[in-house]
Amino acid sequence: MSLNVELLRETFNRAKTENGGATRLGLRFYERLFEKYPAVRPLFKTPPEEQHKKLLASIASIVSSVTNPEQMMPYLYAMGIRHVEYGTLDAHYPAVQENLVAVLGEHLSKEGEWTEEMADTWNTALKVVSDVMIKAANDPEAVKDDMLKAGFLPNGYKVNAGIPYEMAV
Repeated sequence: MSLNVELLRETFNRAKTENGGATRLGLRFYERLFEKYPAVRPLFKTPPEEQHKKLLASIASIVSSVTNPEQMMPYLYAMGIRHVEYGTLDAHYPAVQENLVAVLGEHLSKEGEWTEEMADTWNTALKVVSDVMIKAANDPEAVKDDMLKAGFLPNGYKVNAGIPYEMAV
């Protein structure tokens, strides 16, 4: 299945405004994640009230760059490498994907429509994101040059500091 970029962007834009907006979506993401997957709770040192801002900034960066792989791929590589430091394992990615799609469905269906096509679009996008992040986490040397060209250090953080979950431009 090819990715419906327009639908991905449309649903994310809706999620930022419907049913209490992005803050409610982000907080619900962590509430459900910790309920359904309690084993991941110790990986998070930042409280959900702050962590959800990082999550939504990361999603916004990915959604905005989805048609620009030269920008998106190094960003995902860097994010994958940083997540190794946080203790993320390959097995955690499907839980995050399932959780985000479920929470988006909950969130968007409260005021509007959530369809199977929307769920499929998000699952497709998140599978690619997971695969790229896992690839980088498991072989950081293979992506180091692309990351450096895009403004990221080999550890996944930005050159000249900055906030790592915001897209390097």
